[in-house]
Amino acid sequence: MTIRRVGKGCGEKELFLTKAVLIIFWFTATFFSASTPIVLAQSSEASSCVTCHSDIWEEVKESIHGRQNISCHNCHGGDPTAKDKESAKGPNTGYIGIPDKKKIAETCGACHANVEVMNFYGVPTDQLARYKTSTHGKKLFLEANTKVAVCSDCHGYHDVLAITDPNSSVYPLNVPKTCNHCHGSEALMKPYGLPTDIFETYKKSVHGIALFEKKDISAATCVSCHGSHGAVPPGVKEISSACGKCHVNEKKYFLESMHAKPMAAGRFSECISCHGNHGVERASNDLYRTTCIKCHEKGSSEEKAGETIWQVFHQSGEKLKAAESSVKQASIEGIFVEEETGSLEEAKTNVIVMAPLQHSLSVERITELAAKFSEVADKITTQIHQKREALKWRKTALIPIWVFILAMAAALWVKYKRLKTERKKNQPNKTNREGEK
Repeated sequence: MTIRRVGKGCGEKELFLTKAVLIIFWFTATFFSASTPIVLAQSSEASSCVTCHSDIWEEVKESIHGRQNISCHNCHGGDPTAKDKESAKGPNTGYIGIPDKKKIAETCGACHANVEVMNFYGVPTDQLARYKTSTHGKKLFLEANTKVAVCSDCHGYHDVLAITDPNSSVYPLNVPKTCNHCHGSEALMKPYGLPTDIFETYKKSVHGIALFEKKDISAATCVSCHGSHGAVPPGVKEISSACGKCHVNEKKYFLESMHAKPMAAGRFSECISCHGNHGVERASNDLYRTTCIKCHEKGSSEEKAGETIWQVFHQSGEKLKAAESSVKQASIEGIFVEEETGSLEEAKTNVIVMAPLQHSLSVERITELAAKFSEVADKITTQIHQKREALKWRKTALIPIWVFILAMAAALWVKYKRLKTERKKNQPNKTNREGEK
């Protein structure tokens, strides 16, 4: 719409009307664009499905689907515009009622495997394909085993929430409990010969403690190792890929070790052979004394190498504690330890680097790095000792100075008292002389 120049009189009325039309147009467009979700929500609530199943709709409308205006008929079929039950569930409405497990996967996949639908939300569209490769999916689609987990068993039915919602059953803090609904059931697990105490074991592990006690949602959960939609029990060759997603450097050095070939041949499970799987405990150097002998004979060259590495780490740990204690005590004594504090951080860095390097099981490389750390730690201890000795000598040197100062103070005090006494003696004589005059 163009606004031409106008003069006074009638032209002013034309300009006023034009502005009014523009304002009304802007207001109408804004109102309808802002109220679109409300209109859609009202249309959902006005459907015949909601009329009969109002209790279920209360769950649906608060879910991630309900908030996107996905209503009952999108999953269950039927005609939501029909006024009676028979018409709403008629043969030509596509009504499926309560879907079986296979139908659930296919129904969810109808949207979640559709790139055009999911592209807007940035949601991956390969989840159904991944599910069909999982142990759950194979048993469902190839063996018609309906006892396995499908989408709704993990995500819920009507009350599906976003995975970022702390109340979601698949939020990281809730994943272990969700998996345990099935894997903690003896009735479900007995036919497959699977243990049912995994959840309790996991809770006591270093990962479980980090997740449940420290609320660290980056800690490894079931899906971190087994996968989510494509869940499979990792085999010997896949363990490194599972653990290596988080423990990158440990994996790198392990592949340089003597254990890499047996692992590739399927005779040695990289991580769990030493650390365990669901009950992984905080790594300790004592593993060299308790784990190596499970495969290697006591007194063998391999067992001796493990003992050597244990000694290196034990000595390094003791030296680090001594250096930290020395720096802390020196700062309490008032000694300036800025340089030593910087050196201590350098020493800690060497110890941190040693941790993943030990997976290479290279005694030479570990010993070399330990020597660098030891050199820095010894330097810290030596410097603090020298500073403490220098401070002690400075304090000792102050003794004669303080003696001199005290002697001078005493002499001045004596001089003061003598002068004061002489002044008192001279005071009467001065008074008499003034009286005679």
